[in-house]
Order: sequence, then structure tokens, then C-alpha cells
Amino acid sequence: MRDNYLRFPGFENVSLEDSYVLDIAVHPGVLTLKIDLLLLPGHPEYRDPLLGERACFRQATVVFSSVRDLHWAGQSVIKSAIDASGSVDFGSVDSLTRLDDSFKIEGDWGEINLRSDTPSLSIDPAPTT
Repeated sequence: MRDNYLRFPGFENVSLEDSYVLDIAVHPGVLTLKIDLLLLPGHPEYRDPLLGERACFRQATVVFSSVRDLHWAGQSVIKSAIDASGSVDFGSVDSLTRLDDSFKIEGDWGEINLRSDTPSLSIDPAPTT
């Protein structure tokens, strides 16, 4: 079976391809990606962009738990980018796919193949103004 991330619970109405990876952390049994996540209309947390914003972005975390096997290729070519505001990111998630009993994640930061539970997505609370 091959599934795109949009079929994973909680990943509806988001665009990883248009989001920015802020950090990747690997710990025993867990892979975590911190993301500046693009929310699409239809997502329950979506709001119209404010003046000066090009889209609705929210800080979010993708967690792969119960990691049984993980291979990360391409780490040596990782280069961070700095945007006009001075924020650092590592590019986008080009793809996140389930391949039978494993997952494949690709981006400017390399390719990660892992066996784990289905990833979860949690969106940080909206900043108060």
C-alpha cells in the first residue's frame, strides 16, 4: 500500500510541500519535525492571512513514535536558509509517503526511511495578540 500524508489522520487541509522545516530531531524510538506549517482553507485552525502575511502559517510538530528502524541519507548536504526576517529553516517536506509498513520523507535535508507508527501532527496554540 502506498499512501500520501493527506490520508493520515490530522493531516487534512495542510500543505507540507509549502511549509518550512525548522528542526529535525532523532531520539531513541522517536523522530520529530518542527515545522512552520501552511494551513489550507477548510482546516479547523485556518484563518485569513493578516496584513503582510502571504498565507496562514502555524508552528506545528510532526512526531513519528515507536520508531523501530530509521535511515537518514543526505545529511552531509544539509544547508539552512535564512529568510528576510532572519528565521532559519531547512526547506520543505517534498514528500511524506507510507510504503506498506514503512514511511519515506524527502526534502532539501535528505531522505529519511523509517518503520514506525503513523505520524501525528500537533499544531501549537495560536499566539495571542
